[in-house]
Amino acid sequence: MKKIAISIAALVGTMVLQAADAPKVEETSLLSDGVVSGQLKAMHIISDKDNAWTPNDGSGYLATLKYVTPEVLDGLKFGAAFYINGDTGLSKWDSGEKNALGMFTATQGQEKSLLGQAYVEYNNDMLSFRGGRQILTTPLTEIKWSLMPNFYDGYMLGTQKVTGFSFDLGHITRMSYGSRAATDWSLIGEKTKTAGVARPMEAQSATGIVQAEFHSLAEGAGVTENTAGMTVVGATYKGVKGVKGLKVSLWDYYAWDISNMLYANIDYMFPVVKGTNLALSAQYLQQSEVGDKLAGTLNYSLMGAKAKIGNKKWSVYAAYNKSNDQDNDGNTFIKSGFLNAWGADPAYTSSLFSRNAYRQDVSAYKVGGHYTIMKGLKIIVSYANYGQSKTTGYATSNIAAQEDATEADIILAYKPTKAWMLKVFNAIRTSEYTTDLAEKKMNHFRAIASYDF
Repeated sequence: MKKIAISIAALVGTMVLQAADAPKVEETSLLSDGVVSGQLKAMHIISDKDNAWTPNDGSGYLATLKYVTPEVLDGLKFGAAFYINGDTGLSKWDSGEKNALGMFTATQGQEKSLLGQAYVEYNNDMLSFRGGRQILTTPLTEIKWSLMPNFYDGYMLGTQKVTGFSFDLGHITRMSYGSRAATDWSLIGEKTKTAGVARPMEAQSATGIVQAEFHSLAEGAGVTENTAGMTVVGATYKGVKGVKGLKVSLWDYYAWDISNMLYANIDYMFPVVKGTNLALSAQYLQQSEVGDKLAGTLNYSLMGAKAKIGNKKWSVYAAYNKSNDQDNDGNTFIKSGFLNAWGADPAYTSSLFSRNAYRQDVSAYKVGGHYTIMKGLKIIVSYANYGQSKTTGYATSNIAAQEDATEADIILAYKPTKAWMLKVFNAIRTSEYTTDLAEKKMNHFRAIASYDF
């Protein structure tokens, strides 16, 4: 706790010093009329299997402090958010335990800070604009994260002037990988480049990429020469007359000289009885290689469907994803799966520690639901089966899939107030690369607490 207190004090002190450098004419107005918010979050591993594969030790924290100015001109604002991540002091780094690298942005839980957001924002009746460091909530830049999130450096322009339509246009130049990136590469991705990062992190390799630091998109993809970044175009339609609850979206992500990613999603929700809705969804993801930076063999597609029925008290759902096995000419792929280099995770069947749908030739299904036990307390359960992919794992080891990959998750979530949240979860997972010599299985218990202000 002493570490956390020192970190928060340092975070506040940094913002005060930043404000002190601002012109004195603006200082009082900006500080008094702006919006300050933040979060304190801690995560602690209770236990896991002792098999030298799954993390059974780790205790990390994240302190966040954000400030958004009032309008300095009509519709114009500025925002900044500082993040500090580190070890709570309870991790056992020298005890021979398997440490959870995905909680930390430094190699052994050392305290690390980042100005993750620093942007200018403009809004009027016709358009919205945000430029600079930010968290991007688009289909292929939004991923579940443990503590320090992913950040993007770029520009996004949007408009909703046409009735029923919204359009987005942007360009991303750099990305900062969050604390979960180490887990995305090894534990979740199993070194297949399919789980949200395409390179090992600093904690996993002497030549790995550094977390909580901005890098070019080419560097994140493992491309030696720099590229022009990624251009993003999106369109969403919710204006079908007489059909409430329908949403259709189409996005294209053009990573110059690396790949083009097309993502489409359809959601339709309607009531079946009073207070209970049925939601039907479908998705499609396609990735093809562009330019000459790769080997000329990247051609991936994923389709999915999901049905969910329920209300605030309860819900159940079933989802399905299928990734392709052959290219357009019927040839089996040489390059395996989705090159998931920039933090994407739209698949319906993803779980806490499994994203196997992005591998080659996977038929995945997932079922689950939630039940509200009492006000503020609910239980969430799910089970996923990913079959056996044709992707070889563990990089140079080239291990072939040995059995179906599965994961069962149980989450108990308690939110007594708007500010406080407590979670305890258990994840039981089997890797498709489990062998008689290497038991790659999990039985993971973890506790999470957060406070928003």
